[in-house]
Amino acid sequence: MKIAFFNDTYHPYVSGVIRSMERFAAALRDGGHNVTMVVPGHVAPETRQAHRSGLYELLSIPVPGFDGMRIGTPIMTDGHFGISDTLDRGIDIIHAHSPFVVGRMGARLAEKRDLPLVFTCHSIYPNYSDQVPLVSELAGDVIREYVVDYCLRCDLILAPSEYVREVLREWGVHRDIEVLPSGIELDAFERGRAEVQARGAAVRQRLVRKAGLPRDSRILLFVGRLDHRKNIDFLLDVLAILPDCEGSPVHLVILGEGPARNQLEEQVVQRGVNDRVSILGKQPFEEVVRWYATSDVFGFPSTVETQGLVLVEAMAAGLPVVARDSPTSDEVIEHGVNGLLSEPDPAVFAGHVRDILTDAQLASDFRAAGIETARDYSTEVLAERLIHHYNALLSENRPRRAKGGGARRNLF
Repeated sequence: MKIAFFNDTYHPYVSGVIRSMERFAAALRDGGHNVTMVVPGHVAPETRQAHRSGLYELLSIPVPGFDGMRIGTPIMTDGHFGISDTLDRGIDIIHAHSPFVVGRMGARLAEKRDLPLVFTCHSIYPNYSDQVPLVSELAGDVIREYVVDYCLRCDLILAPSEYVREVLREWGVHRDIEVLPSGIELDAFERGRAEVQARGAAVRQRLVRKAGLPRDSRILLFVGRLDHRKNIDFLLDVLAILPDCEGSPVHLVILGEGPARNQLEEQVVQRGVNDRVSILGKQPFEEVVRWYATSDVFGFPSTVETQGLVLVEAMAAGLPVVARDSPTSDEVIEHGVNGLLSEPDPAVFAGHVRDILTDAQLASDFRAAGIETARDYSTEVLAERLIHHYNALLSENRPRRAKGGGARRNLF
């Protein structure tokens, strides 16, 4: 099968959407399928080399305020002609991972070639309306209407969680919507657990020494984009309630980059916990896996995620998790079985962290149950489900029924 992925962002910008798209592309290729990714150009040289056989770069412009982010433009370039050539060689499915400029190109191509159009709604896009420059306070409503219009063009919509599916239903999207989470590289986390089992003390001490932590620290870990929506400062309140645990200092380690880093660093100083917080920035994936596998508790304060994939990654590494109660966290965590859910009170959250730090059997039970939960999120398993959805569309053997939307222009 030949599949074309369309997305409005790509490297050097890093996001969960890009990682999801790439992981699915790799799993599909491993299964013998041909995947072409259509993305904004100006990618990093190493990325260009790695994907030279299946990557079409479109003319793009930078997005102010987002380091490394570029968005595609609907202007004809050599890459556009290349896509048309590829389609002539028999693309079977067009799969958009965003609904905007590049995703819209995919929709127009699907319409022109009478191909099935699949759309993964990775985000609740109106939640990010305050990041859209030069728009009014009505931007959220406009974006919602735009996304609904795009969904009405699609033959199948994939949602990363039941929560996203319900939101789309509430918006009035009455197309086929299936839940298909983004996957994780399960093998990488299994290797991380094996490394820790073999020489865990040495691995942990190297990380602790590199981060400048006391040797006897109990580590509360956060991994994710540093964005004010992630509610990371909530963990600072938790930390203030947990100065130590059974004589060992509790230290918050934060892995990730984002626009809220400077503000977060200021808050750390203002709250007087700068000696117990380490913001280490972006780390190589293998190092992130080691932090997961050697930390003591994973803290997840966000309530705005569409999936919360880092929860699954922590579980896959054998790290017990405590998360703020939210629609997406509820889909991953069964309270008291594979982790703990907290109400929006730092004292309650801190109590859950302390329970894990002081009860070895509880921590062990959560590790075992979390590892089992994570197996269902293997990219290979989810890619098989994706192929099933593709085959179901192709077997219907009917003209595309996706109608709706406004006037359309053919770019190809």
